[in-house]
Amino acid sequence: MDTTFAQHILKALQPWFTTLQSLKQRPNAHALYDSKTVAGRVRMANLQLFLSQLLPWKPSVLLVGEAPGYRGAWRTGVNFCSEKIMLGPKDKFGCFGGLDAGYQRITDDPKIWGEASSTVAQRVFQELPEPVLVWPALPMHPHQVGEDESNRTPTPDELRRYAAPQLKQLIDIYKPAQIAAVGNIGQSTLAELGISSVKIRHPAHGGGPAFREGLLALIRDKT
Repeated sequence: MDTTFAQHILKALQPWFTTLQSLKQRPNAHALYDSKTVAGRVRMANLQLFLSQLLPWKPSVLLVGEAPGYRGAWRTGVNFCSEKIMLGPKDKFGCFGGLDAGYQRITDDPKIWGEASSTVAQRVFQELPEPVLVWPALPMHPHQVGEDESNRTPTPDELRRYAAPQLKQLIDIYKPAQIAAVGNIGQSTLAELGISSVKIRHPAHGGGPAFREGLLALIRDKT
């Protein structure tokens, strides 16, 4: 555990946080971290709190996913993290911990939302000897127009405009030792940056076992 490293990286990431906060709401995509909205500020605070818990482990692997879903990161600001996970007990790495740890919700909905992909991914993460840093290619929630609680696949134009630039900024600052993609969108966005990556099956739509096998193999080969 290296809290000095975590503090250094969090400070270095400030320009990246500013980039995330500058992304604008669109009719078919939510800007998760828009500083002009209460929800955007809550998600950013959750993200920074999560990173303050995660980064002392000095994660060496960056996993690049697709985009936040309405059941998961749209509500929490943390990738592969639903409200049930965020508001639950701390995991083996000391991440999460709910309201007592300082996490907040964007609504007062009596329902605590879960997400299948987040549940599967976090279960596998607990099998690892060290945590990984996970981030979506597109840090916005793409949805159908007029249907906030829906998901859609990011378009190639969105990936060029909003995904690749911020992802490059994150990689340039953090400099992970290894980068892998979770699904096709993550791999294609990395390829746009000229980065060749191993692709792991996304845990959605029954992909949990393949995701587990792929991630464990990646970590095993690294060590």
